[in-house]
Amino acid sequence: MKTNIEDKVGGRGRFQVTVNGDAFHLAHPKPSARQILDVAKFVPADDCILVQELHHGTKAIGLDETVDLRETGREVFWAFRGDCIYRFTVGERGFDWGNATIKEPVLRAVAHVKDDEIILIERRDHPGQELGPEEEVHLSDPETKHFRVESRLVKVFFKNEPYEIPRGVYTTEELMAKFPIELAYLLMLKTRDGELVTLKPGEKIRVEKDMRFYSQVPGGGSS
Repeated sequence: MKTNIEDKVGGRGRFQVTVNGDAFHLAHPKPSARQILDVAKFVPADDCILVQELHHGTKAIGLDETVDLRETGREVFWAFRGDCIYRFTVGERGFDWGNATIKEPVLRAVAHVKDDEIILIERRDHPGQELGPEEEVHLSDPETKHFRVESRLVKVFFKNEPYEIPRGVYTTEELMAKFPIELAYLLMLKTRDGELVTLKPGEKIRVEKDMRFYSQVPGGGSS
C-alpha cells in the first residue's frame, strides 16, 4: 500500500524530517507518526516509539497522530524500538524519551544546552552533581529525573573582588594561578562557617560559586 512517503536516498518528497540525525523526505505535509517511523525503517511501527523535538522539550506522539511539517521547528524526531516512555525535566521543561538511558551529548542536543553551559543532576544525596562529557544517565532510576542548566563559569571572590573561573577540581597551585596573589603568599579559603583555612600545597578543592579566597603571608595574617 502506498503511503505517500519517499525514502532517504533520491526521494522527491518536499517535506524533510530528521530522525535520529538522519534526513528523510515525505510527500505529504501532515504525516502520521506511523508514516515517519516507516520511512525511517523503524518497523513494525507498532513496536516503536516516536518522540518529537519541540522548542520547550520533547513529546512522544501516538502512531496515528499527525504532524504539520509546514510549521517550522517541528521536523526533528527521535525513534526507539520499545514500548516504554521515560520522562524527565530540564529546568522547567518536560521531556519524553524512549530509552532507559541517555548520554550527555544527546541530552545536551535535545535540551539545546549551549557549549558554555553545564548540566547538573538534581539527586537527593548529591544535589547539583555535574554531568560529565560522554556520561550516561539511567532515566529508569527515580533519582535521575530532574536536571538543571548553569553557566560553565562560576563567580568566586579573591579579597572580595569577583572572578569568573571554570568549574571543576583545582589544586592549591592551580587556584593560586587564577588570582593576583602576592609572591610567596599562601592561599586561604573562607568556609561556610566563616573560618579561614589555609590551603595546603597539592590540596584539591572543588570550586563552587561564591567561594571566598584570601592571601596570607607565611606566619602572618590574611589580606
